[in-house]
Amino acid sequence: MHNENYNKTLNIIKLVVFVSLIATISIFIKMHNIANIDDVKRIIVDAGSLGPLVYIILFTILPTLFVTVTILAIAAGFAFGFVSASIYTFIGAFFNCTLTYFVAKYFAYDFIKDIVCVKYNNIYEIIEKKTSGKEGFVFMMMLRLLPFIPYTFLNYMSGVVGYDYFIFITSTIVGIGPGVFIYVNIGANLDGIGSIRFYVAIALLFILAIITTIIGKKMYGDELFKKSRQ
Repeated sequence: MHNENYNKTLNIIKLVVFVSLIATISIFIKMHNIANIDDVKRIIVDAGSLGPLVYIILFTILPTLFVTVTILAIAAGFAFGFVSASIYTFIGAFFNCTLTYFVAKYFAYDFIKDIVCVKYNNIYEIIEKKTSGKEGFVFMMMLRLLPFIPYTFLNYMSGVVGYDYFIFITSTIVGIGPGVFIYVNIGANLDGIGSIRFYVAIALLFILAIITTIIGKKMYGDELFKKSRQ
């Protein structure tokens, strides 16, 4: 009985921590009116020399509430240029993936599992069978490459199913690499909208989506693709 009460209290505390985190992020987004690329760039530029640190913090916390990571990466490319933005984005992605993974695993397991099971139940069932080893690494890397698999949901889902953390984070960093470079490159070329280099940057995005979809179908068949779209 004592253990049962202790577990209930602990679960309540964990849920309060999670809700507080979400509430804090929501207030921050509303206060700073973050809605598009220009808003993110404005915050970064206004931070001056602390811009890189501010961006990394933004990338760490904002996707927790499903702020689109593509907006952040493009804004970084616009503000910092290709090389610096790529480095800062990888750092931010590492911290964000780690944060959301452990939040799902230790602080909001039941809450997030209920959401995941309702929205992505079929893909959840596939992922929980491939959580470790070489197979887990390749599978997670492939999921990161596929354009229709939601970035933040995959982070939360991995924590819920108990994906091996080392496999999860290493395969994630490798898997998001092409996307990071492409979105940052788009941002770095925003000042040249209408130019050949801008259209090339956009074209690379579509090429990546086509190639990764073909490879994904070849490796895992139609089952994953049909289930992930249900």
